[in-house]
Amino acid sequence: MRMDFIVAGHRFSIVMDDASPLWARMKVNYGPFEAPAIGQDGRDPIFTLHVNAATCWHTADTSGMEPLFVGVNSPEETQTDFYRDADGFYLEFAVNGRSPKVASLRISDDFRTGRLEFADMNFVRFAIDNAAMLMFAFSTAGLMTLEMHSSVTVNSGKAFMFLAESGTGKSTHSRMWLENIPGCELLNDDNPIVRVAEDGSVTVYGSPWSGKTPCYRNASAPLGAMVQIRRSSTNMATSLSALEAYALISSSSSGFRGIASMADGLHETISAIALSQPCFVLDCRPDAEAALVCHTAVCR
Repeated sequence: MRMDFIVAGHRFSIVMDDASPLWARMKVNYGPFEAPAIGQDGRDPIFTLHVNAATCWHTADTSGMEPLFVGVNSPEETQTDFYRDADGFYLEFAVNGRSPKVASLRISDDFRTGRLEFADMNFVRFAIDNAAMLMFAFSTAGLMTLEMHSSVTVNSGKAFMFLAESGTGKSTHSRMWLENIPGCELLNDDNPIVRVAEDGSVTVYGSPWSGKTPCYRNASAPLGAMVQIRRSSTNMATSLSALEAYALISSSSSGFRGIASMADGLHETISAIALSQPCFVLDCRPDAEAALVCHTAVCR
């Protein structure tokens, strides 16, 4: 069975046995993005992910592969080991740096085909989401599209993106907006998609991936501003230069810059956003005043 989904205007497919119970488990976050059968809208999928819905994978021998990225910055973070060989790319997933690998993903050289297998069926949702997110980021890197690590709140028809390292307070700041600024709604709390149109306009989209917050909205809004959240004892918003904005967006976007074609695509997209869109840094406390200070600055 094949099902198609459209996220930020990009179609992708997931293929799995018709009777697999995993379809029901995916319904919550992928359901809002289901698309008609291919051919009805003229858009081919940017990638197809084949899922082997059984416990059949064991850690492979990676000694003959080229390691592109192996390890994590922190043992608490999700671990993805990334290799390359003659057949394309090979990845292994672990929930964190201290746990065993739970799945593997084989991706073709052109990023169009992926094959996911599991070692532990307790983590199938984790593995499918990670595989789909990575393939989406890789496949759209050259299509003026960024998959970003951000919490997004919509106010007055504009999307405001809050960016920071994990645990700094992106979600908390979004909540402060929701609780203290009338007319706000959450678009996505962890992995929104940003796309630059041919006319240079920038739109933020919801996605099937939203971290620990179940916010899977098939909706979009024009970008209002990007805001870096930094913890501080005071609340103050400062506008960023284009160079500072580029560094902020680059550090918050998914992709692998060790692959030249992907790096070139990411650079083009990030540059277009940094040169045209307002970006700020907000030094703040996790309180209502921080939301009001930020709102005043970005809507000025």
